[in-house]
Amino acid sequence: MIKYEYTANFHQHTVYSDGTGTHSEVIRAGREAGLQVMVFTDHNIFVPDKEGWHGDLLALMGIEVNDTQQHPEHSHFLALGVDRDLNEYAADPQALINKVNQLGGAGFIAHPFEHAAPRFGEGEIPWKHWDVQGYTGLEIWNYMSEFKSFLTGKPRAAYAAFFPDRFITAPFPETLAKWDELTRAGRKIVAIGGADAHAQTYSMGPITRKIFPYRYLFSAVRTHLLLDEPLSRDVPTAKKQVLDTLRAGHCFVAYDLIGDTTGFSFTAQNADDQMIFSDAATAVAIQGDEITLGKLNMLTLSITVPARAEIRLLRDGEIVATERGQSLQFVVSKPGVYRVECYKVHKTKWRGWIFSNPIYVRAAA
Repeated sequence: MIKYEYTANFHQHTVYSDGTGTHSEVIRAGREAGLQVMVFTDHNIFVPDKEGWHGDLLALMGIEVNDTQQHPEHSHFLALGVDRDLNEYAADPQALINKVNQLGGAGFIAHPFEHAAPRFGEGEIPWKHWDVQGYTGLEIWNYMSEFKSFLTGKPRAAYAAFFPDRFITAPFPETLAKWDELTRAGRKIVAIGGADAHAQTYSMGPITRKIFPYRYLFSAVRTHLLLDEPLSRDVPTAKKQVLDTLRAGHCFVAYDLIGDTTGFSFTAQNADDQMIFSDAATAVAIQGDEITLGKLNMLTLSITVPARAEIRLLRDGEIVATERGQSLQFVVSKPGVYRVECYKVHKTKWRGWIFSNPIYVRAAA
């Protein structure tokens, strides 16, 4: 069973691209926000010699790759854990994905759906290459993409700039629908969430505001990594642990600003202890795993949350059970892709709190 949990952010920018903080400043903000893992993803540039442990925070390198010749802009890709620039592959998404995999990295489609804010010169930057194969997963919740969607007029934009937690609600429905479509078709697609932190300062008339400080963003939408052993203090080993965990889908997306999600658990176990692709001593599947229904064609899904919430269990994108409380158990006899969404009330409104990665339940052999 999982014994170690780490909070992480996999989407952030520095002065090397369109962010405002140096690596040292961003690392300090991450430590102050309680992050334990971060990956720098400046646009189309790899910055060497920045990986390492900084106290209790592990900083790694990646790149956000996009084709700068595209107008309008679209199709950004997070290449995590790579060790070089990949600009030569930017115009060919499949070649880019293949190269990330060859280098031992993990690749995620960034902000796959977006909403433009034309009054503020902000266009949408969606993903347009859904025919590609081999990527690790999707960034299902991008904080700054969601914030941008609320900029429909100056009064609303000013209010959102000062009180963002009254607006930020959940991943875009179309992103969740696409994720379900892909997994329903038999593909393993891992979900992450991120800040997309730039910490830029904007002005609107007499109002000037940093949207948003790194520390604030690192406290909001995060990804929790689930490991069965602690991260090594040896950086290459720890880097492999992080990437292996992401590829396995042993993680969940959380809006920690409205409540600490540490300790969330979603597991599956069948009566025969028959797990696929696992040599675990006890055959308990966690997020990202596959498990068979077994000879009795039945297994139990168990969900626990650290505080009271509305827990929703989904199969292939459809809700099959709900419970308001801190736990839910559900016996299933149908194969499918099962995942969890949890919602909490914050500032008088139901908001997304936890979005698990799926457990893939397969028919008995």
